[in-house]
Amino acid sequence: MASVRPIAMYSWKEILPRMEEIRAEATEQFISAWKDAQARHAHDFTWHETMGYVIVKRDDAARRIVLSPRGPELARELGFVFDPGSAGFHPQDPGTADRPRTAVDPAAEAAETHWRPAHARFALRCEPPYLRTFSLEQLALQTEKCLQERRRILKQRLNADEMLLSVSQFPLLGAGTYIDRQGPPNGPLLRSQLLSDICLNPMAPFILEIGGITDRRGIVPYTGVPIYRDTHTMWPFVDQDLAADPYKGGILVHSSSSGRDSACSMTTPAATTSPADLGTKGLPADASPRDSRHSHTAPTLSRPLLLEPPSNRSCLLLDSPLFGIGSGGVLRVTLCAADLDEARLLHDQLAPISAIMAALTAATPIVRGHLVNRDCYWDVQCGTVDDRSAQERGIVPLTTAKGTLLKSRYGSIDTYLGPEKLTPDAAFHRQYNDCQFTYDCESYWKMKGDVGIDHLLSLHVSRLFVRDIHYASEHMLGSSEKNGTANGQEHFKRFLGCSRQNVCLYPPNKRTGSGWEVEFMSLETQLTDAENAALITFIVLLSRVIISYRLNLYLPISLMDQNMARSQKVNAAREQLFYFRRDLFGGRDGKSNGSGRISKRGNSASTWHTVHHSHGTAGPERGVFGLHNSGQPESAEYVELTVDEIINGSDTYRVTGILNIIFNYLHTMRLEYDVEQALRRQLMLIKKRASGKLCTLASWMRNYVQSHPDYAQDSVVPQSVNYDLLRTMNDIEEGRVAAPELLG
Repeated sequence: MASVRPIAMYSWKEILPRMEEIRAEATEQFISAWKDAQARHAHDFTWHETMGYVIVKRDDAARRIVLSPRGPELARELGFVFDPGSAGFHPQDPGTADRPRTAVDPAAEAAETHWRPAHARFALRCEPPYLRTFSLEQLALQTEKCLQERRRILKQRLNADEMLLSVSQFPLLGAGTYIDRQGPPNGPLLRSQLLSDICLNPMAPFILEIGGITDRRGIVPYTGVPIYRDTHTMWPFVDQDLAADPYKGGILVHSSSSGRDSACSMTTPAATTSPADLGTKGLPADASPRDSRHSHTAPTLSRPLLLEPPSNRSCLLLDSPLFGIGSGGVLRVTLCAADLDEARLLHDQLAPISAIMAALTAATPIVRGHLVNRDCYWDVQCGTVDDRSAQERGIVPLTTAKGTLLKSRYGSIDTYLGPEKLTPDAAFHRQYNDCQFTYDCESYWKMKGDVGIDHLLSLHVSRLFVRDIHYASEHMLGSSEKNGTANGQEHFKRFLGCSRQNVCLYPPNKRTGSGWEVEFMSLETQLTDAENAALITFIVLLSRVIISYRLNLYLPISLMDQNMARSQKVNAAREQLFYFRRDLFGGRDGKSNGSGRISKRGNSASTWHTVHHSHGTAGPERGVFGLHNSGQPESAEYVELTVDEIINGSDTYRVTGILNIIFNYLHTMRLEYDVEQALRRQLMLIKKRASGKLCTLASWMRNYVQSHPDYAQDSVVPQSVNYDLLRTMNDIEEGRVAAPELLG
């Protein structure tokens, strides 16, 4: 039998001379998918979840728990086969497979689960074998059982001294002894002073992506995580574990970057800029459409252009992309829309809720063996995978780079998609897209000018192409086969895969039969299957309510970014205020409630107006935002609300509450009693956690550590505390220990 020749994989440095060619092919692939979707019939609404787990090994005699690097081995045992020519697994549309569309046997589904390794050797990911059709009975009665069966199958393959945890980050990663068979740091793969190379999955794509992030930036992307100041914490705190200060004079050490692609910068204009100044194509009327150096302008709030490196004062420093990519558990919900219009609606309306859900699911108060001054891992993850060069970060003047990039390749969305055709009564207003970002002009004009894809969708896609992909297979570089890989989408999917935002849009997939998809990314995985099932149910039901009631959750992106920053803070679910729309039904597409807000939005002289700010105040004096005309604020447009008020409603601020809208939706569905009660039980977990009656996992973990007798109130989490913490968490998941303050 003839041997199969291994498929070659190429690093970022090797493919850099052909990056423009790869971008052009990726653009063509998106255009092809967009054209195919125009001729296709609408899809039924489907969805699926992605779960991730961490495998740990315990030593009861030594009271120590470390990571187990058996992820790749377990993935192979569970049927994973690496295909370097594929853009990744995607669940099948149930209509393309010979199987029932609604009936689900949890055991049968779990047996067909697609398991795959992650970047870290101690983590595993999984998806269901096919897309789930929207069935309230299935959502209520089967989702948790499917998660439980999947976990049971994986646990059966663990060794007697191993445990399976759904946690967003192992608490001691990078601190002392943290993984079985740990080798020395500063290995050739990770180039980290904190992590041993055994942490990295030895598969070529993972090695090349981690290396590509470091190579492109010019140095390992150091990320500062503020330390939590406890009674006996050394202050100012100094990170003792790094051999040398990565900063020199406050600036990251970096090497010269290579030449960059043709890109144009969407810049913040002066306060006098108005929509009337813009041409019909979104550029000033006297601009050349193909001028790659031209600045696209839109009315925005002021934002600083210069980006300073993170301070290492009283911070832990993380020195590897592996701290943020593929090293922990995940929970993501992907929604397959009926068509592009529905996908755009879901993308835009789910984005403002992402910060609220991040605060509600906060689960990472411990990083590198220390209590940190944040409860979520979102910003840490975004920082560790930041591959921008010093020029793109604004640290040094632009010479070879074509523009400054204000965000990492992971972060919140850059632009709303809006409807394809704007009408006077549309809920979307161009002023909501009030933040600066950079996009690739060549791909933009190829899509908009040559093909006719609308302005906002062209911007959304072309912003992907100012980034580089970090590796490529020979399929992507070979002209004879490049359209045969992953059904002609490998190039585009690779750009999508390395640019993750709080909400992601994916084009239709020919192979699986799925349509346009929206992935909700900001959830942190929870300890138990019941919690994760409740979150999945909430997101799926919210998506149906958005579509059925045409809810209007639009916020200016600048306010959404502020919300994301607040969601990271300690105990944000109880203590922080978040900007949110007061009236979710006003200004719906084609359904203005006659409040006068729609006509005011149409005034080209309008700007976002801050009435007042009182951050952290629980009383009526809170910041409200709105459009103003002749100095009169529309104070009802936005108001700072607690998570409780956003989810459960507020009579004081006349806020309906998202859960109340969902309960009303369920009432109209006339469900069987057992189905409705099961859904309400799941949603009550969300309700109680939002109200503060139940704490977040982050709060529970922080309280556990601070009350442990071995904790010295110095922010350091020793091995013995970590051992007891994770053993208790495992016992809670398996039902041996009650946690009423967490689960009710």
